[in-house]
Amino acid sequence: MKKILIVSFSVILAVILVALSFSACQKGQQTSRYVSFNVEMKGDTFKILQLTDAHFINSEKGKGGEPSADYTLRDEWAMTAMAETIRTADPDLLVVTGDTTFTLDLVKLFTGTNDNYAAFTKFADFIDSFDIPWLFCFGNHDEEGELYVDMGDDATKTKKALAAYLRSDGIKNCLFAEGPDEINGVGNYVVNVLNKDGSVNTSLVLFDSGSYLRYYDEELKKPYADQRKYEWVHDDQLDWYEAAIRDIAAIEGRTVPSIIFQHIPFPEYQTALDAYIDALEANGESWEDTINADWTFGTPRTVQTEVGEITYYGGIAGEKDHEVCCSFVGDWEYRKGKKLTYTGGREFERILSLGSTKYVFCGHDHRNTFSLVYKGVWLGYGMSIDYSANGIVPPPFAYNQDIYDETEQRGGTLITLDAESGVSVSQVPFTRNLYQEAVEQRGNGTK
Repeated sequence: MKKILIVSFSVILAVILVALSFSACQKGQQTSRYVSFNVEMKGDTFKILQLTDAHFINSEKGKGGEPSADYTLRDEWAMTAMAETIRTADPDLLVVTGDTTFTLDLVKLFTGTNDNYAAFTKFADFIDSFDIPWLFCFGNHDEEGELYVDMGDDATKTKKALAAYLRSDGIKNCLFAEGPDEINGVGNYVVNVLNKDGSVNTSLVLFDSGSYLRYYDEELKKPYADQRKYEWVHDDQLDWYEAAIRDIAAIEGRTVPSIIFQHIPFPEYQTALDAYIDALEANGESWEDTINADWTFGTPRTVQTEVGEITYYGGIAGEKDHEVCCSFVGDWEYRKGKKLTYTGGREFERILSLGSTKYVFCGHDHRNTFSLVYKGVWLGYGMSIDYSANGIVPPPFAYNQDIYDETEQRGGTLITLDAESGVSVSQVPFTRNLYQEAVEQRGNGTK
């Protein structure tokens, strides 16, 4: 009799637990297996600050005289810019979209070091010191440098070594997950922003958008890469993304809005920008007079173009010939007439088919800060921090090397979520010219 009573009680308890579990699922308490972290809205809004392309160099070389040649100042300038931007924005969450370091072997000629691990950990320690939760995805430059060589020119191993630091005991506030090992990239993961009742407000999708096109030359017995032909989010990553979006929707009983963060833009950024510029010029307007820093960000202008309606929300197209340094499309003649053909990836196509993601934010192009809506999707850039990637290597090795003396592209991008999953985007410019301040200080003999 006692045994029967125990079994009966166990059955009753199991039924209660199932009922509670079902109830929690109905209220959005169940978490998808694709979600690595949850962050909660404390008030009626949730503020996300995107920072990108800080390019720490951790230079060993310092010079007197002209501050542009004193490379020890570059990280100091970047930290000042980020600190003031963070204090101004007062965010609930930081999202860093890659290129924390700039430690190419060529850069070592000017800085004295190509130690990307030291530069990366310096950046991570700095961001973590603000005691704000932060997310991170890799850019193309993070893997470059001494650590990459140490890892046998293996980008995945290099990223995993850097990722291990983000998960170490010394880093308290970084929410980073390596993501599935069986798909391309390191750091494909989802973070859910939860409403006060535990339901999902918005899913934040972090992608590793890769770095450069690479192949292994069997003839020469060595790997090869082209630094101006950029990689993309691969099909297996997109399959994972689709599975995650569908799983979250199944749990919540609705399609949950999502936002994508990644480093390298996809080709449709260029398609939309070119079409918008063509439409302006067909109307007798100069695009340089329109897509510039004087336009009040967030003031939309809608234009009918050859590829459909495009709405420009502000920002600048500051790269040479309004270039978008997107994933590569076309034939790459890599050696002695041999060609490889690339599509630039299918990310935008998958975004449109799922209908969950209405906002995409990338970095990578240090002088591009524009935002356009194309086919109902916001294609946005973060304002960059860069003082080094376009400011160390002089001509003829590189062009346009005076970004340290510019301000219109520098700052952060603030994405604010409301309780109804509404999104508003604004820029947080950093307008101080730290280079000129250093010039004046040295001219006065104070530095």
